[in-house]
Amino acid sequence: MPEQTPVINLKDQDPAVRKMLEQKLRAKEQQLLMQNSETSRIANELEKIHMALAKIEFPEIEYLDYIKKNYHEKGIGSYLEVGVRWGDSLAMAKPDCMAVGVDPNFDLKHDLPSLPKLFSMTSDDFFFQCTDEYASSFELVFLDGLHEARQTAKDIWHSLDVLKPGGEILVHDVLPISMTVANPESKSHFWTGNVWQSAYAYCGKNYPLKWEFIDAFPSGLLRLYDIDPEFRPPRADIAKSVRHASQMQFEARELLDFLRSL
Repeated sequence: MPEQTPVINLKDQDPAVRKMLEQKLRAKEQQLLMQNSETSRIANELEKIHMALAKIEFPEIEYLDYIKKNYHEKGIGSYLEVGVRWGDSLAMAKPDCMAVGVDPNFDLKHDLPSLPKLFSMTSDDFFFQCTDEYASSFELVFLDGLHEARQTAKDIWHSLDVLKPGGEILVHDVLPISMTVANPESKSHFWTGNVWQSAYAYCGKNYPLKWEFIDAFPSGLLRLYDIDPEFRPPRADIAKSVRHASQMQFEARELLDFLRSL
């Protein structure tokens, strides 16, 4: 019988216990990655390990709860979401919120009380066609689309045009708990892609904005706020930063420590 992946208690704050579990999980992850057979089984086992690691790393709050508590329960009046899929987060927008959702492949599983305007298209097409219509409109932009650094960096850049003065941008999947899940060709169903590289491109560059990484289960959030309404970084500089990040090498949890140090 295969070894069972341990169940992690979200409330367990004992650092020694957490470190021991993390070491065991990472060792098992490496064992699985060395196998070349039964790809679907390995992907399922890796997903269990990565979910367990995420529960150890982010025990306090889930990302949907963070968004609900800090934005929707405070009654934001306008909201753009890129990457809607099932509608889990868009469903939290209240009926009096002017909400917009963008996704080329909607698969809605929830009622949407805000009755948002839905655009079945890529984010590139949305921003090309609709930026003038929604210029300086949104109090919050939530980016959870294609898990690819260059695309997310573009989405952040375009979001600056539709962000209301004083508005904020949230980016999902910026704190990968393993280099495996940050790999664009990951074998695990738990997958962040290399979105963290787009976060790096906007942080620590003396840009006129503030940022923080939110330890939200399962894969973190980047919050960009206090953004100068006139701020538009040179796109070549952003692309250069993404390329630089793509050449960095990290072991295990070193990437998390690096991002939190920015």
